[in-house]
Amino acid sequence: MTKDQVREILDRVLTWPQKDQDKVARFARAVEQMRNDDITDQEWAIIEERAARRDLASEEEVEEVFRRYRSA
Repeated sequence: MTKDQVREILDRVLTWPQKDQDKVARFARAVEQMRNDDITDQEWAIIEERAARRDLASEEEVEEVFRRYRSA
C-alpha cells in the first residue's frame, strides 16, 4: 500500500462516526505499541550479566518472556 493510499483511507476515516474513529485509533495505537516494544536497558544488563557468568534464564523466565510478547 502506498503512502497516498494510506492517506486516502485516513481521510475517509475522518468522515466516519466518532465511535468508529476511536476503534481505528485504538488499533493504530496497538500496532504502534507492538512496534515499539523492546527489551529495556535493565533487561539487557541482566542478560549480559548472566551470559557472562553462563547463568541464563530459567524455563519459567523464558516462558514469561514468550507470554509477554505473544500477547503483544
